[in-house]
Amino acid sequence: MKACTLFESQQQNKYLYDRKVKRAHLCHPVLHYIIELNKKSIDVKRWLDNLEDESPVEIKHYGQFSKKEVNYYYRKYLFLKENGYFGEIDQEKKLGAQLNEENIRRSLANGKQVVFEVTEKCQLNCVYCTYGDFYQYFEKREKKNLAIGPAKILLNYLLELWNSPLNTSHDRTIFISFYGGEPLLNFPFIEEIVNYVKQLKVLHNRFAFSMTTNGLLVEKYMDFLASNNFHLLVSLDGNEENNAYRVLSDGKPAYNAILKSVNALKEKYPDHFLKRVDFMAVLHNKNSVSQIHNFFKKHFDKTPFITELYPNGVKDSQKEIFWKTYSNVSESLYQSEDYSLIEKDMFLETPEIHKVNKFLAYRTDFSFKNYKDLIYSDIEPPVTPTGTCLPFSRKIFLSAKGDILPCERVAGHHCGLGNVTRDKVELNFAQIAEKYNANYNKLRKYCNVCFNTETCEQCMYNLNIDDDNPICKGFMTDNEHSKYLSSILNYIENIPETYSKIIREAFID
Repeated sequence: MKACTLFESQQQNKYLYDRKVKRAHLCHPVLHYIIELNKKSIDVKRWLDNLEDESPVEIKHYGQFSKKEVNYYYRKYLFLKENGYFGEIDQEKKLGAQLNEENIRRSLANGKQVVFEVTEKCQLNCVYCTYGDFYQYFEKREKKNLAIGPAKILLNYLLELWNSPLNTSHDRTIFISFYGGEPLLNFPFIEEIVNYVKQLKVLHNRFAFSMTTNGLLVEKYMDFLASNNFHLLVSLDGNEENNAYRVLSDGKPAYNAILKSVNALKEKYPDHFLKRVDFMAVLHNKNSVSQIHNFFKKHFDKTPFITELYPNGVKDSQKEIFWKTYSNVSESLYQSEDYSLIEKDMFLETPEIHKVNKFLAYRTDFSFKNYKDLIYSDIEPPVTPTGTCLPFSRKIFLSAKGDILPCERVAGHHCGLGNVTRDKVELNFAQIAEKYNANYNKLRKYCNVCFNTETCEQCMYNLNIDDDNPICKGFMTDNEHSKYLSSILNYIENIPETYSKIIREAFID
């Protein structure tokens, strides 16, 4: 696979991007044309030798140039070639990593988050809930509570790994997180686990607590939440009309009760509310990015996280109503009268900035995740295909039924990696590695010829991975890659201050 992609911005500026060197360059049209010949496997030197010395050189679409000018840009082309440009990428080798038992164990020892599904119960019956009528793959809810025993057994199991030589993530916070259902419906579990975690002797890390909540019981338990510095993510879709899909189990609106509860926390613990409380809103056909943004700025002086409806696993019988309910963040943002104001405020969370940020982080040669990557930047070990997280590298999720899953965003037996019984954790690292490798192998035929491997965000669990031939929705051809790069540079050309702002806010720690 050729490493170089040519593209053009809306302003008709011509660029080359080389995936191997990880650099984008503005090109003179002649240089651009010479590189184009190279990509077509045409002998550029022979083409140049055949040009007449005195006659102007007609280069298609670009105009006429003297042979002297063409020779000048040919030397530039040779200079770039001598410095690593225009090579080939052995994608099969690059994406050839196979997971093994040790990879999984080490990943778990350095995990960042433990998530407990405290209960399957919830006071709400949200129309778009991932456990609701829209979806077919999520398991039926049985209003089950997670027992204390399995949770403590898992923590003890993890403690051994955290305190072992496998843990190289020293002085990092490990989040103990509570999820549901509505986790506060099983408050005794939360209280006992928090107290239990506080007495665990972890050698090199520290703990923090977080929770995703619908907000209805926040007022009741706010003293406990504030005293234990809980990071709260409250789900709310905006004003009362915007929140119409978030209703109580009897169908009555939940908006006023949520607002009252959250405001009580804000009034009693203003500092905690300022530093530890965030909001997440689901975008749909009863709200807009503008309405959501304006609501949270007015009521809480907060910038919310905005997410779209989950489009995978929708039942055939529900697809028509689902797509009527669905709304796209980018489209909604662009339709906002106060677009510039919202984009400035949300910045890194907006889709376009997120795309530019990902490009700078993973497709340029100046960004490194850590000092190790900086020191060994010339060494590129094989990686696994797709954007799927390495098992447990971000989190481990324990369901209310005692199943161990990669995270709370996937569910079903096909995602299960193990379980916790009354007396032990059952995790077979060799089997987990084998399972992931088998799934990777199904997708390699796409990944090996895809131009989006560096910034791939496709989780294999969001594909029909159980099929023998799953289709990857994130696949990108050379032509699609060119359009992707063009969109990045269009944005930077139109709003050049974006580049330096991203560097300041996303890269300078």
